[in-house]
Amino acid sequence: VITELRKRIKHIIYIVKENRTYDQVLGDLGRGNGDAKLTEFGWSITPNLHQLAKSFVDLDNFYDPGDVSGDGWPWSTSGRESDFGLKAVPLIYADRGTAYEYEGVNRNINVGLSSLAARKKANPDTSDDPDLLPGAINVVAPDGPVDTPAGRGYVWDAALRAELRVRNYGFFVDLSRYTKSAGNPIPRERDPFNAHLQVAYVADPKLIGKTDEYFRGIDLGFPDYYRELEWEREFDNYVKQRALPELELVRFGGDHMGGFDSALDGVNTPEKQQADNDYAVGRLVEKVTKSPYKSDTLIFVVEDDAQNGADHVDSHRSTAYIVGPYIKQGAVISDRYTTVNLLRSIEELLNLDHLNINTASQCPMLKIFDLEKESWNFVAQPSNYLAQTQLPLPHRAKGSSSTHDGHYWAEKTAQFDFSREDNLGDPEAFNRIIWAGLKNNIPYPGD
Repeated sequence: VITELRKRIKHIIYIVKENRTYDQVLGDLGRGNGDAKLTEFGWSITPNLHQLAKSFVDLDNFYDPGDVSGDGWPWSTSGRESDFGLKAVPLIYADRGTAYEYEGVNRNINVGLSSLAARKKANPDTSDDPDLLPGAINVVAPDGPVDTPAGRGYVWDAALRAELRVRNYGFFVDLSRYTKSAGNPIPRERDPFNAHLQVAYVADPKLIGKTDEYFRGIDLGFPDYYRELEWEREFDNYVKQRALPELELVRFGGDHMGGFDSALDGVNTPEKQQADNDYAVGRLVEKVTKSPYKSDTLIFVVEDDAQNGADHVDSHRSTAYIVGPYIKQGAVISDRYTTVNLLRSIEELLNLDHLNINTASQCPMLKIFDLEKESWNFVAQPSNYLAQTQLPLPHRAKGSSSTHDGHYWAEKTAQFDFSREDNLGDPEAFNRIIWAGLKNNIPYPGD
């Protein structure tokens, strides 16, 4: 199967989202091993994700190895953790020192840029000390296979070693200038390309020149809708030039939720933020179906971790969606798969070397494929919850009201810092607030 698929599949779009469990989203799917009592963002809020799971494969036994984003992102991009990360993640999440160093920055310094001048250009707030972490060595980066340079064990490194083209949308972007406290914050510009505003400074040297500088990194008050529009802008150009890269990395992290007090265009409740994320994924999928790349492109969608929701099977069980040609349709696949199996599948399809012993020793997701299913289609539908936002939707259905307005959610979550992912301090408290606001008098799930 893999040998034949390599002849047919030429492009992979790899989407990483943030922090949801299977039951929390797909518990009400009506098939598979779901518990609708635990569902918070069901059909009415995430119609596109539900339709993807129903139309293609419902992976109801899929797990994220990471516990939080600090180890979830290394698992999602390299199929392992580093020694440094394994020791330091418990410290930062217990608020006992260290910085968030798992997506390119070390000690809040962009080590993707090797010179002080380059760092100052990207962020004028950078220290003037030329000896502060000099060079472009990331102490958290995983090592690659034998005979590769140290710290080069990410999936894009493998693609580049195979002389494939890579394009990055939002992975490993330095977030330091998104905060209100930044000396020179980057505005939340809806159309940064036409505004000639660079909004993304990547923090991995291998992704410099391969990153869309107009695709905003993780910023919980900025809708994924506009990120998808920027991705579409480049995709249209690739269609015209017949030059779509073999591997695209896309970050749609709005399903993390947060920043309700300052969210753009009224996307300021959990329902609206989940619906926005859902619609961005759906629009990207639909765009591919209407392009010349429909017959040779697969889309892999995964959560980095599953820490912010309940699940009746396991706290690591999460959602994954595999979409495109030669994927089974209308199937429930209950084989046990993890993010490592997903990465192994990408390795096989693009004929990459193994990232490490983890991907080398795990099987690709063979059960999801069907060489007879070349034809496929998808039409994205915005959730009715988005009708109450100011997003420029192509058409507006009758709106659905959120359980509470943005003021309620801003007040209830005022204690949390949403300046980056997983900076909540007490994620359990956040989970309880979301549950109580959505479920009213239903007791919070027990241990």
